[in-house]
Amino acid sequence: MKSAALAAGLLLFMGQFAVAQNQLFTGSWKADVAKSRYQPGAAPRSEILRFEPVGDGFKLSLDGVNQQGRYHSEATGKFDGVDVPVFATPARSATFTYAFSRIDDHTWDILIKVNGERRIAVRNVVSDDGKTMTSVSNAVTNQGKLASEIVLYEKQ
Repeated sequence: MKSAALAAGLLLFMGQFAVAQNQLFTGSWKADVAKSRYQPGAAPRSEILRFEPVGDGFKLSLDGVNQQGRYHSEATGKFDGVDVPVFATPARSATFTYAFSRIDDHTWDILIKVNGERRIAVRNVVSDDGKTMTSVSNAVTNQGKLASEIVLYEKQ
């Protein structure tokens, strides 16, 4: 009986510890499009990234408006480097996956694959005060050219 209670308490503590470890990332982040750099290509009109705890992992969602209209993508995962499916609207003809890795208390990476091929590497760094996050992306386009973005997000 004592060991069952101890195990349940340990599981509860570990779940709370995982949430506390991701506290700096948790919340809604609005892109400051004017302070961001999109090269080559046009900036979105608006974009909000959400990082929400879910069980022993998290859900990452991105909502925005660009020249083609509204877009949404989301994935649920952990900081374990394992590919997870990405669900998007409008629907994409290719299959996208994200693999999340935590570098330190302020930094986390996303490796984005398209049809199983590594295409985009993203490094996200949250400021010491937790108010801003800088997201640096390096991608290989469908034409094989390099593209990069530096997006500054402000915590909402």
